[in-house]
Amino acid sequence: MTARLPLPIAVSLALLAGCSPRPAPDTAPAPLRAVRIAAVSRGPAEPPVQASGLAASRDQTTLAFKVGGVIAAVEVREGDAVRAGQRLARIEAAEVDAAVVQAREALAKAGRDLARGRTLFAADVVTREQLDDLGTAEAVASAQLDAAQFNRRHAEITAPADGRVLARHAEPRELVAAGSPVLTVSASSSGTVLEVGLADRDALRVAVGDRAEVRFDALPDRLFAATVQEIARASDPRTGTWRCQLAVDTSDAGLPAFTGLIGRARITPASSLAATRSYLPIAALVEGDQDKARLYLFDPSTGTVHSREPRVAFLSGDTVALAEPLPDGSQVVTEGAAYLHDGEAVQVIAGAAP
Repeated sequence: MTARLPLPIAVSLALLAGCSPRPAPDTAPAPLRAVRIAAVSRGPAEPPVQASGLAASRDQTTLAFKVGGVIAAVEVREGDAVRAGQRLARIEAAEVDAAVVQAREALAKAGRDLARGRTLFAADVVTREQLDDLGTAEAVASAQLDAAQFNRRHAEITAPADGRVLARHAEPRELVAAGSPVLTVSASSSGTVLEVGLADRDALRVAVGDRAEVRFDALPDRLFAATVQEIARASDPRTGTWRCQLAVDTSDAGLPAFTGLIGRARITPASSLAATRSYLPIAALVEGDQDKARLYLFDPSTGTVHSREPRVAFLSGDTVALAEPLPDGSQVVTEGAAYLHDGEAVQVIAGAAP
C-alpha cells in the first residue's frame, strides 16, 4: 500500500522541482550547406550553327564506259583499294575493234585517193577543187580513226588515282549504255567532307574558313575538327536549304573510309566572335520565367551566395549564354542551388559533380 504525503509537503516538493535549473539549450551553429561551383566563361555572342549530313570523299568519281556494250568483266568490288591506272572493268571489244579497223582502212583509202589526185592534178586531169576535196576526205578519215581509237581506249575503265571502290553499279554480262554508271571510286588523298544543308538565316552567317566541330553517330566518343570550304550561292529547289561542305580532319582516325556516315556539325561563324557573352553551365539555373533565370553567385571573400536574375540569350548544348554579362571571374553555384537563399553562407565542395 502506497503512503500518501500530506498536501502541504507535496505542494512544497512540486515547487522545489519547478525551481530546479533546466539544461542549457544547444547553441552550436548549424552546418553550412555544401555546394559546388563553376567559373563563368566567355564565348561567342551568337549561337553556333547546328547542321547534319552525310560524309563523303572530297574527290569522288562515278566511272562509266564511253560507248555502250556488254560488260566483259568488273575486276573490283566495293571496299577494294585501287592504284592509279589500274584496270577496273572492260566491255566486250569486238564492236569497238571493228570500228577501229573500218576507220583505219577508210583513212588508207583516202590517202591513196589523195596521192592519185595529186598525180592527176600535175597532169592537168583534175581541177584544184577536186584535189582539195580529196585532201578534205583524207582529213575526215584521219579524224574518224582518232575517234574510233579514243572509244577503244575508253572501252576499259581505269582508276584515276589511288583510292578505294565505294560502289559497284553493274555486273558482268550486263548490257549498259554509254555513260551508265559502273563504279564509284574515291581518291585516298582527297580527304573527307561532310555535306550539310543550311537554313537561309544560317547560310548568311556562315563563311568559307569558319571553324567547326563534327561528331559522327557511329563514333559518338570522337570529336573531329572541320573547316567550311564551300557554300552554295543558291538554295536547293527540292529542300530549300543551302548546300555547305565542310572539310573534316580524319587523318588520325585510323579508319579506311567515312563515306556514308551520318555526321553532326557545330559551326562557329567568325562574325559571332566579334563580341562575347557570359557562358555558364545550365545546371546553375534554378528557375526561369520567359527569358529570365535565377542563379546564385558565390562570393569567395565572404563565403556567401547572392541571388541574380539575368536574362538568357540562348542555350548552346549544356551551357547557357546570358544577355547581360557577369563580372569577370564570377563563380556560380551548380549543385545545391535549389536549397539556397540570398546571403546564405555555404561550404564549397572541391571536384566535379559525380
